[in-house]
Amino acid sequence: MNSPLRILILDNNREENSFGGRDLVRWSLKTAPIGTEVMVRRSPERDFPVDLHYDALLLSGSLTSCLEIDEPWVKPYDDYVTAQIHMGKPILGICYGHQTIARCLFRMNKIEPKLGCGKDAEFGWQKIKINGPSEIFAGLPNEFYTYESHYEEVSELPPGTKSLAESDRCKIQAFEIVGKPIYAVQFHPEYSMGDAEQSMAKKIKKGVRKDWILNPGRGAKLYNENVGNSIFGNFFKIASQYRSS
Repeated sequence: MNSPLRILILDNNREENSFGGRDLVRWSLKTAPIGTEVMVRRSPERDFPVDLHYDALLLSGSLTSCLEIDEPWVKPYDDYVTAQIHMGKPILGICYGHQTIARCLFRMNKIEPKLGCGKDAEFGWQKIKINGPSEIFAGLPNEFYTYESHYEEVSELPPGTKSLAESDRCKIQAFEIVGKPIYAVQFHPEYSMGDAEQSMAKKIKKGVRKDWILNPGRGAKLYNENVGNSIFGNFFKIASQYRSS
């Protein structure tokens, strides 16, 4: 894993300074091979680089609802992601990106997307339980804490995928496409402890239901940098192997 990669990040945040996009850049530079090139394109601005060569694609989270498919940028975004799935390019989708991959897979199989609101939201530090072996989770224990920020979720596994992780509030916390280097996680391994605590503070200030806030103020104890190191490091290792095959 010594050769530099070309990493494309589709930043799905409505505002450029929102959480997520910049953290994906940070993790890419930290865990990918030295000399790796990171390119960021803004989905809400419909900046989809059709002819751009890349080795690994990251799909960020977003404040956009995964059910709001009428927003003008979402259709071309879904079309772009669908094309990348067809090509079998290495992809890692996070939160909204996770929901995007599921939405595209359902439609690719002519099935109405099985997405919706969970019984309870997850805002805060949540315990994730790995329920299936996968290269993406290599080096992680069977249970670990990470940051969550979602109410909507994937309610059924998309065709051609297998479940990788769950929590006590969300059955599909991660999945992968069988036979392709494409992975999706509902949680946020990219958030720093500071950004996560700030995100949670905003939710509390807005008056989010108290039972939806998970482990407030416990970030210093529950945050584990190895979660991001492992998931992103594993993904870029997989992308490097895929490029060499």
